[in-house]
Amino acid sequence: MDIADIRRATKKLTGPSQPYEMHEVAVDGVVLPVFRAAPPNLRGLFESSLAFAGRDFYVFQGERFTFQQTWDIAASVANALRRDGVRPGDRIAIASRNYPEWIFAFMGVTSIGAIAVCMNAWWTTEELAYGLEDSGARLVFADAERTRPARATARHARHHRGRRSQSLTEIIPAGARLGCIHRGVFASNANGGCRARRQRDHSLHIRVDGASQGRAGNASQHHPRRNGLGMWCRDRGRACPETVDPNPEFLPAMMLAVPLFHVAGLNVQFMSSFRTGRKLVGMYKWDPEEALRLIESERVTGFNGVPTMSWELVQSPNFDKYDLRSLKSAGGGGSAMAPEHARQISKKLTPGGGAAGTGYGMTETNGLGTSIAGADLAGRPRSAGRPIPPVVTIRVVDVDGNELPRGKTGEIWFKGAMNFRGYWNNPSATLATLTDGWVHSGDIGHMDDQDFVFITDRAKDMIIRGGEN
Repeated sequence: MDIADIRRATKKLTGPSQPYEMHEVAVDGVVLPVFRAAPPNLRGLFESSLAFAGRDFYVFQGERFTFQQTWDIAASVANALRRDGVRPGDRIAIASRNYPEWIFAFMGVTSIGAIAVCMNAWWTTEELAYGLEDSGARLVFADAERTRPARATARHARHHRGRRSQSLTEIIPAGARLGCIHRGVFASNANGGCRARRQRDHSLHIRVDGASQGRAGNASQHHPRRNGLGMWCRDRGRACPETVDPNPEFLPAMMLAVPLFHVAGLNVQFMSSFRTGRKLVGMYKWDPEEALRLIESERVTGFNGVPTMSWELVQSPNFDKYDLRSLKSAGGGGSAMAPEHARQISKKLTPGGGAAGTGYGMTETNGLGTSIAGADLAGRPRSAGRPIPPVVTIRVVDVDGNELPRGKTGEIWFKGAMNFRGYWNNPSATLATLTDGWVHSGDIGHMDDQDFVFITDRAKDMIIRGGEN
């Protein structure tokens, strides 16, 4: 698609009095374009999903939760936390697999203005302890696999209580799943919904991610009026004829095969589903045969994961046994997608008119950055895609931060309301990564005259494990 078509579609949808009208707001001192009508915080985003109240929202190992049921339980969590004295700004950690309770806990925590600390569930006890101590979490929702290390961390925190104003005081486990020792936090008994006072732009979480000098980096995330992105991406596609949904008879459904603590799971899949009424189909762990079965039985329309996952799907010896007519898009991010990989996806996974796709983003950009699919990907298989308009701006700079002309190679920088606020308790790292609202990616590349980004190198060494840096 020509860049002129993209710009026309963007202008059509974001102009004055249009569904996605933009205006400018100051976010941490940086003026940024945001959606005027988007919910002002995550609680507003969650409540907007009640337009789809009776639809399935999360399916996990035979359990089903509608949008209404999900919000009712999340509101119960929020009310229980308020009763226990949790206040806006308190840090509450979640350390778990993608159980339904992970979702309920995250929604409940952020709905009252507390800060959800999304712990990496693959971590060792030592790493978990560091993340909890650095974030200052006062409470942890932990599944059975992480309850023991969390308790060990709590003992350590109590021993060093004088070091922080808020120390870890409680672990909330329950058998193989999440729960509460004595209060039934996850019961659907909200009694009229979340009773916490509404606050504008309070919603924030800390994602505990990749290592720096052997330690985790806690990235502090903010959500200022960018919550309309899911519907925006859908409707921009409708404004461009070649991207019209090829299978409108299937309700939107996304396979959630990546961890919720990761930007791909939390932002790209989970939080972008509320405004579109999209169902999420979770997995206990990755298994290509189980994924194919779920795509067929749940009529999944979209698959997003690291390239290895979609490759395992198309290479399954039992592939032809499954009815995958509902699937209209498949791909993901985390590493580059080989041209043959994209061809196999288009041929086998989405033969009914769908497309292979990939994208490029960072934890520091909440997973947003570029996207590319279909004919664009076939024509430019080495590209990471175009910046996602109108919220993402990308430029390529030299070593002094000066913007370079198209085609010239330099470091890729991101700007937009999606960017993080900084590294928790690490102002020097924040200063080295953020400049006037621009996030320094550390990736080397260039942009062509059609706005396609190409990544060619890395300024710093990095290990990639399963799509995680």
